[in-house]
Amino acid sequence: MADEERTEQATPRRRQEARKKGQVARSVEINGAVIFLAFVLLMPIVLNLGGIRLLSAFQHGLAQAGSARLSDALLFSALAILLPLMAGAFLVALLTNAMQVGLVLSAQPLAPDLKRIDPLKGFQRLFSRRALVELVKAVLKFGLIAWVAWGAIQSRLPELVQASQMAMPHALHPLSETLYQIGLRVGILWLVLALLDYLYQRWDFEKSIRMSRYELKEEYKQTEGDPHIKSRLRQQMQKIARQRMLSDVRKADVVVTNPVTYAVALRYDRTSMGAPRVVAKGKGWLARRIREEALRWHVPIVPNPPLARSLHAQVEVGQEIPSTLYQAVAEVMAYVYRLRRARRA
Repeated sequence: MADEERTEQATPRRRQEARKKGQVARSVEINGAVIFLAFVLLMPIVLNLGGIRLLSAFQHGLAQAGSARLSDALLFSALAILLPLMAGAFLVALLTNAMQVGLVLSAQPLAPDLKRIDPLKGFQRLFSRRALVELVKAVLKFGLIAWVAWGAIQSRLPELVQASQMAMPHALHPLSETLYQIGLRVGILWLVLALLDYLYQRWDFEKSIRMSRYELKEEYKQTEGDPHIKSRLRQQMQKIARQRMLSDVRKADVVVTNPVTYAVALRYDRTSMGAPRVVAKGKGWLARRIREEALRWHVPIVPNPPLARSLHAQVEVGQEIPSTLYQAVAEVMAYVYRLRRARRA
């Protein structure tokens, strides 16, 4: 049964269990591509704010090598550029991950697992279908990115040659512009490849959590209970309810019958009830048991087919009769009270 083919979509419970284990549909390529693009887009802004300052500090550092004061200036200038880039990349990474999978807090992937250090398992993973797919993706990604980057360099080659002949402050702008264009093209291509990878990862994840029909049945038993056990419990509860109902027949004032098919036991207490109440009702063999209990406890039995059918259809056990049946029930109750008075006389 365990080897049965998994053809069924995963249930919400299966998805929740996979999420608790840290198994979600996500692509690390999207994180890398978005962070790279964030670096590229933020770089011109940061360089405009602190690039000249860093270059000036570096030039002075070459002139006054060994100065501790100058080393501090270089450090602060570098931090002025790196910290905004790192902060931006961190925020972008959090946002991208949240957009993919939401908030996932799971320590299970970090738990020790002896299977991870099993040489045989490691060898199988090394030559598995997933490893082959990842290798093909890496080769394609590297090839496409290298092709796009080389194309961008060739398109701006004259500018780069011209910049190499300029003094550093003047060469900074064409160099940064060239790097920006290369980075932008590479980042956009990387993002497109990452989106395709995310679609593949989602398809692969959905396939990995599929369930067999046997697993669906087992999950249903665990969540809803075994249908056979539930049926037996339901039968037991119905049996207990019937026994309790039959025991209440002795408290009834009258039993209205069909006279064979239906039987309804009524009780009326002026101090606690607004109207007569049904304490037991039944059809067929249960009606026969109600009549037997009535005879056992000397409860009057009154044949009245229309009233018996109406009471059985309209009133549940424990409910008071509706106003539409007051007149008919009052006549039966009056008849019973006359019988009691006659017996006492």
